[in-house]
Amino acid sequence: MAKRGTTAKIDMAELERLSAMQCTDEEVAAWFGVTTRTIERRRKNAKFAEVMNRGKAKGRISVRRAQLKLLEAGNATMGVWLGKNILGQVDEVRHELSGSVRTYLSVVLPRPGSLDGSGVRPMINAPEAVEIEAGDYETVADSE
Repeated sequence: MAKRGTTAKIDMAELERLSAMQCTDEEVAAWFGVTTRTIERRRKNAKFAEVMNRGKAKGRISVRRAQLKLLEAGNATMGVWLGKNILGQVDEVRHELSGSVRTYLSVVLPRPGSLDGSGVRPMINAPEAVEIEAGDYETVADSE
């Protein structure tokens, strides 16, 4: 690693090649023997950032070229993947429901008994508690 306070020598052509391989800041820093902070600081320089961006763009083009070669060679999986990612194609999934659909609301109530011996169990333990008695709700037979 370079000494603190010295100017690191970073070759722009090599930086572009590393960026084309989609190298991370950590990998670029290790290659040139500098810290990641140096790479981050240098990226603020327009020319340095432009070299990195151009390299990354060239790398993406290279990947796309290889994918299209696979597609042209008959790789159906690559065709599906490129169609979804480049053309916005999606798998269509259809669902069909038949017959009658019934919706039931199931409410679980506490077992009979009381907290105070009255036979009525409050839902909320407060002075204005709502009390439920057996006649306040309907039951659904198990046969439905």
